Amino acid sequence: MGFFKYKYIKHCIFLIVLIVFINLCQNTVYAKGETEKNILIISSDENYGNFMDGNKSMSWDNSILSSIDSVFINSKQNINVNLQYLDFNNVSQDTYFQEIYNLYKTKYKNTKFDAVITIDDLNDSAFKFMLKYSNELFPNTPIIFSGVSSFDKSLLNNHPLFTGITKNSDVKSTIDVALKLHPKTKQVFVITDKSAYGVSNKNIIKSFMPLYKDKVKFLFSEESDINKLKKEIDSLPEDTVIYLNASFKDSNNKIIPATTAADILFKDSNIPMYSRESLSTNKQSLGGMMTYADSYGNSIGKLALKILQGEKPSNIPVTEDASHNYEFNYTQLKKFHLDINSLPKGSKIVNEPIGYFDIYKSMAIRIFILIVIFVVVLETLFIIFNISKRRLAEKLLSDHESLLKTLINSTPDLIYFKNEKNEFLEINDATLKLLNITRKDYKNINMNKLNDISIFTKELLDKLKRNDKKAWKLGTMYRMEELMLDQVDNVNKIYDTLRIPLFNEDKSPKGLILLGRDITQHKQNERNEKFIRELKYYDELKTNFFSNISHELKTPLNLIFSALQIIELKNRRTLEDKDLEKYTAVMRQNCYRLLRIIDNLIDITKINSGNFFTHLENNDIVFIIENIVTSIVDYVESKGINITFDTEIEEKVMAFDLDAMERIILNLLSNAIKFTPTGGSIEVNIHDNKDSIVISVKDTGIGIPKDKQASIFKKFVQVDKSLSRSREGSGIGLSLVKELVVLHSGTIELESAPNQGSEFKITLPVKLVKEDKNSRNDTIIKHNSKIKRIKIEFSDIYDY
Repeated sequence: MGFFKYKYIKHCIFLIVLIVFINLCQNTVYAKGETEKNILIISSDENYGNFMDGNKSMSWDNSILSSIDSVFINSKQNINVNLQYLDFNNVSQDTYFQEIYNLYKTKYKNTKFDAVITIDDLNDSAFKFMLKYSNELFPNTPIIFSGVSSFDKSLLNNHPLFTGITKNSDVKSTIDVALKLHPKTKQVFVITDKSAYGVSNKNIIKSFMPLYKDKVKFLFSEESDINKLKKEIDSLPEDTVIYLNASFKDSNNKIIPATTAADILFKDSNIPMYSRESLSTNKQSLGGMMTYADSYGNSIGKLALKILQGEKPSNIPVTEDASHNYEFNYTQLKKFHLDINSLPKGSKIVNEPIGYFDIYKSMAIRIFILIVIFVVVLETLFIIFNISKRRLAEKLLSDHESLLKTLINSTPDLIYFKNEKNEFLEINDATLKLLNITRKDYKNINMNKLNDISIFTKELLDKLKRNDKKAWKLGTMYRMEELMLDQVDNVNKIYDTLRIPLFNEDKSPKGLILLGRDITQHKQNERNEKFIRELKYYDELKTNFFSNISHELKTPLNLIFSALQIIELKNRRTLEDKDLEKYTAVMRQNCYRLLRIIDNLIDITKINSGNFFTHLENNDIVFIIENIVTSIVDYVESKGINITFDTEIEEKVMAFDLDAMERIILNLLSNAIKFTPTGGSIEVNIHDNKDSIVISVKDTGIGIPKDKQASIFKKFVQVDKSLSRSREGSGIGLSLVKELVVLHSGTIELESAPNQGSEFKITLPVKLVKEDKNSRNDTIIKHNSKIKRIKIEFSDIYDY
């Protein structure tokens, strides 16, 4: 009993000394002239760094702390940060919690904090401590937690001041990816240590072990003797993967560097090993799910700033960190013959060889350097030769310059040179032709004296200048594709351009070279290949269409012939008028349907060929749509369907094609009637958005599945292929509606779900057209014409 008492006294003394030391080394973020904010950061880790073969690196908690500190500094706010490191590794948590509570209660009795931040990793000790004592130690103080890996929302039921960012379950993710990459695995060998951190790691794995029942078994080792552990690893069967999360000590009780320990255990091992630790410290690891402490800390810091600016924690939902990703060691992937393509999407590969693009870039730089060296050597030779034969050299130099210009001007590629002021030094004929200026005038470009150039030339010069500046800013070769208008040939051409900025020794701009090649034909070939594929698709679609339309045209005609045949047979007897009316109605409806199909086909063909024209007139669209709806009320109600019309405005005069608008509304109403059962309802509404109006046609019908909605407006595509008599169609109506809406510069949208009805929303811009009063047509819809249009548009709604 005395031993344990002495142990706890020793820990308390250590904690007091540690707190005093930390307070002497407080890191304060200070900004003058602002109210000071006090932040307390509690870390469950102890205040020491990890070591990589003698080089100190920051621990997980310290890396997060550093990033939080940077966020506070960059915010330029007056923030005072108090740090508390808690070492929970070697003590009983419950007893230690009580000791920490007593210490904090005394120390912070008269201190008011604006927020408290907790930092954890695996054991969640700091978070659990605040859950238990925050109300007593820091009443009415927001708590921002981080690093919590075992989080349950119910933990915060009585803690409205808590919010934070949980930590991704990188342990399970690492084991999952190991099992995926090694599907023949039968056991997972887990290496941990006996520290509280190791125990937490072990408990986390045990918590999800039932998920792998009957798939793999887990073996645990807490062996601290590295030589004994090496023997255990060497005796493992080949169907094993290893998960490592432990530290090791030598015979002198000194920590063995992570890199050294990994080399001893796994360098000659044939068992794949995975770990959450950085691949820079464990070069024998295949990899795993890594959480980046710096990015995570940055997110925590920004969340804390929101709290300091007055946002309530209860209004900030708890989120999971996005600062993690899979990392894999290229060397180990090759050792175990793993395909990089089998890795999770977005994985980061460490130690991967230089890629093709980098090699190409390096090769281009070398070629450029060789060219520069060649030019320098050539100029040197000219200077030496000039000593003995100056005049001859001047002539030769002139000849070479002329030859160089001839070569440059003979190429169809674009070439020009600029100085450090972004002024043209030389420009070849191909570039002059593209700019549509003469060689005599091009130097005036630099002096802004070229006034008689076309607007296209001016725009092209500005475009080239902007892209040249991008190359200067980038500081290296800049390659891109540019679309340029060839004014001589009056065609747009695509150029593959390469800009090479040159710099002096002091890194100041020296010059710029542009090389541009016409790749229009190459791009056209690519488009042709795509066009051929599309043609094949549309050819198949056309075949299906004509198969459908053949059926659609023959069915009404066959019905007409059948009805006529019955009339002829009846006429030989005494035919009642009611029967005659029935059969003639059938003939008339199918004639209207055939007329509708033909009209739609003709209009679609005109639209596709660009020969369909709208006649825009200024009319009251509210009156027109209300008139259309009113005219079909009796018909709709005879089907047992309720129809209503509502509008936010009584009048809205705008330009639209009266006939096209009538067809749009009737077509949508026809669809609504066909797919709405008896007892359902249809609503037509008009909403005013000042510069636009929204026309809504909503029904309570059978709805349209999500996977079918993308094709609802495509030509010749039928969503309902059941061919039930009451729902027949040609697949043209809605595509024609969309085309007519587009001709009005509008859009049409669909909101629908199975058994929840459908709503079509048409948005049209409100605009007026100038009209000739003398030639203005009467826009009032005549009664007979309106009835005929309704019969045509509703002709595919059958009652038999």
